[in-house]
Amino acid sequence: MRNGLLALLCLLFLGACTTPVSNYSNSGNELPQLRVQAEATVKALPDLLRLRLGVVTTAVDAGQALADNNQRMGQLMALLEELGISGDELATGQFQIRPEWSLPPRPTPANWQREIVGYRVENELQVETPKVELAGKLLGLAQRAGANQVGNLQFDLADPESYRQEAITLATQKAVAKAQTLAAAAGTELGEIISISLDSPTVMYRSGMVDAEVRMATAQAVPVVADKVEVSAGVTMVYRLLNPPVKGS
Repeated sequence: MRNGLLALLCLLFLGACTTPVSNYSNSGNELPQLRVQAEATVKALPDLLRLRLGVVTTAVDAGQALADNNQRMGQLMALLEELGISGDELATGQFQIRPEWSLPPRPTPANWQREIVGYRVENELQVETPKVELAGKLLGLAQRAGANQVGNLQFDLADPESYRQEAITLATQKAVAKAQTLAAAAGTELGEIISISLDSPTVMYRSGMVDAEVRMATAQAVPVVADKVEVSAGVTMVYRLLNPPVKGS
């Protein structure tokens, strides 16, 4: 009985070893996959200007420093209104009044105490306008109108989402074309899409920035050229491959 059972097991084992191997499409094995990546960039002319204009005044008396600041800021606001910039295009960035303290002498006496020697008033105005053509004129005339600081000059897009969608569409089309080319070259076919992932779209401001606290020269206009804004997107796609070539064929 025992010898008969051993013989039956041997026959079953030999039969399993001689069973022909099935191809990928008919076996239970997972079909191979193809992963492709593609990027696309869309360039657009900016249609939004952002700019920070600041007025800083100092005086021994806080009231005098504030009065001087209000006068200069009033002149600046009048200039902006003449240029057609007002209302929702303007917002107060920050406003502060702080004391200015005396500096310790050298050498510093043991009983020395600092004291207030004046006051500093800072008033910042944020400009956001579609009138991008006024950038150079603003930089040139703002100082004459009372502003003595400028920063964060930036050309932007009022509706970047539409350009993001275009970049995503182009990146996806490039990924599909790349997958089709690879599959054809390998002698196989594309199956279903297993996954699609999107890299975070980025917006590149090619026009550069004007450093904060830059002193403006007196001029009618400053040459400013707004370069195109670049919006990029990346896509990763994973396909299942159909009818892959049989190894050794």
